[in-house]
Amino acid sequence: MAYFPLFFDLEGKKVLVVGAGPVAERRIRKLCEFGAGITVVAKEAAEEVKKLAAAGKLCLLTGSYEEYREILWKEDYFLVFAATGSPETDCLVELDGRQQGAFVNVAGEKESSDFYVPGIARAGEVTVGITSGGGDHALARRMTERVQRFLTEEMETGG
Repeated sequence: MAYFPLFFDLEGKKVLVVGAGPVAERRIRKLCEFGAGITVVAKEAAEEVKKLAAAGKLCLLTGSYEEYREILWKEDYFLVFAATGSPETDCLVELDGRQQGAFVNVAGEKESSDFYVPGIARAGEVTVGITSGGGDHALARRMTERVQRFLTEEMETGG
């Protein structure tokens, strides 16, 4: 299946990330690069996520999604990421996000996601998104690394 690439201006857009493990952490780091207004809910957060919160790059709520559920949805989120590793919680996040009209991504659940987060290569003002259709993550990662090297070389040489 082919996916249509879109590039959104995320500056200041509200994004909810539920979970803060390795998958969520990668998403959070990239979202920070693009200026999203991120709220993270997680029972435990990776050190990098804690550092980003301490630096004011995101709002970190420590605890379960269910604990914060009522107050979270007083906000309108543009994007919602469910990455807790708990199928029940991820399903609840997905349902809540859809009910609120947000675009939803459920980690590891292609069928439950409105969009994929592509491999992202950036240099200067150039941003390239790469996906393998959600199937071959290793291929997408290799291609992203190659494109990143190419972009970096081009920017350095003034190509």
